[in-house]
Amino acid sequence: MALKEYQAKRDFRETPEPPPAPASQAQGARHRPIFVVQEHHASRLHYDFRLEAEGVLKSWAVPKEPSLDPAQKRLAVRVEDHPLAYATFQGTIPAGQYGAGTVSIWDQGTYDNVLADKPVPQTVTEGIQAGHLEFALHGQKLQGRFALIRMRRTGPDKEHWLLIKMQDAWARPAGHAAANARQHGRVHSGQPGSRTAAGVPAAARARHTARPPEAGVTYTHTDKLIYPEAGITKGDVLDFYRRMATRLLPYLCDRPATLERLPEGLGGSDTPHFWQKHTPASYPDWIERIALPSEHGEEVQYVLVNNVETLLYLVNQDTLTFHVGFSRVTDLDRPDFVLFDLDPGQAGFADVVTVAKELHQILQAESYTAFVKTSGKTGLHVLVPWERKTDYNEARAWALSMAQQVVEALPQHATTERSKAKRGKRVYVDVIQNAKGHHAVPPYVLRAVPGAPVSTPLRWQELTPDLDPTAYNLKTIFRRLARQRHDPMAGLLRASL
Repeated sequence: MALKEYQAKRDFRETPEPPPAPASQAQGARHRPIFVVQEHHASRLHYDFRLEAEGVLKSWAVPKEPSLDPAQKRLAVRVEDHPLAYATFQGTIPAGQYGAGTVSIWDQGTYDNVLADKPVPQTVTEGIQAGHLEFALHGQKLQGRFALIRMRRTGPDKEHWLLIKMQDAWARPAGHAAANARQHGRVHSGQPGSRTAAGVPAAARARHTARPPEAGVTYTHTDKLIYPEAGITKGDVLDFYRRMATRLLPYLCDRPATLERLPEGLGGSDTPHFWQKHTPASYPDWIERIALPSEHGEEVQYVLVNNVETLLYLVNQDTLTFHVGFSRVTDLDRPDFVLFDLDPGQAGFADVVTVAKELHQILQAESYTAFVKTSGKTGLHVLVPWERKTDYNEARAWALSMAQQVVEALPQHATTERSKAKRGKRVYVDVIQNAKGHHAVPPYVLRAVPGAPVSTPLRWQELTPDLDPTAYNLKTIFRRLARQRHDPMAGLLRASL
């Protein structure tokens, strides 16, 4: 559809809508493509869903509010292309004009064309012609993978499509409280401009006083080498986290985070490398924080990495690895997962695999579901959803009892001995980290060791003695993800919610 159809339907002497002016190719190449959803109170309320492609906004009218629930498929009627400038339009279209009524922005952000990473890549325009689009949205309300599927034509110009939320880590049932709060822009507030989680004491308050910048985060020093041996720059790291945000953010959301920062990248022993818990006052107000008491009673402002802008701002501040708590802010006294950290020490990775498989069998025998991922270094992490309404002490005691069963089954391969000198060549089954105030490495983050390895979720059948955990790194990980239909650890997220 050309913009001449858009122009023919409007009298720009009467309507405040922007006149047709397709963006130049140079302009379109300078940024990631955007999407916008506009709430349109016309003769009937509907939502105008628009994707930037080839200098215009490809557009659909959606009668019902878009949903994060894969079960709620939304009719989407294809309409004329709109100029790119329409993405920021808000106002009232006068009576007598086409589409008369009030228009406001319901959601906006950027998106990735998932079809571009398929074995036979397709552009958005080619996908429209084929009647099938897949894309990952990075908005305030709509996040994760969606599809638009053409059904049929109802006339010479009307195409009926379905807007469908795909199954991924962002998918939420329609009645889920967290999904509703995000989708409708509501948060629990103890005071204006603050967010207080239910059941969290007054000393643990989340603060979010402004919206992230619409233009995104400004990157600096992108040519700085972060992984010198691999030639990986800060710009490469920023691009990694931008592309990984859809997968990673659900594991960070609403969890107090500790930041592992390397201002000069990886280097010698004198290169700065530190862990940051307190969020400086100089960080923007739109970055959410939660105030928690330290072991010594001082208040610490932990960051909450709840959106892509916060994620990229922190990476631009030289954060390389994110470490998060075992609890969400809604219930800080109860973990929602238990971690078994399998550390090889002097043992080989094949020994780690042997221990992980034994642990999996023991957990299965006890009717527990377990998920496995590479640590991003030399070991494996086995994670189990913790659904009991109990505190950290009971969770850790249970984890230790499971670890001891592994040691009894594999005394030559496994140990719970904390002293490195006494472990020998046995794999350390570490459960001590399951404690309030401690943190764990989530999946899909980079680790601060040579090679830029990524902590990567695995399917249990992938766990073989010849598995090479270093094969999952910044340069290879997206090829793996492009072949996956589902996140192997998505079940851990569903259980934690």
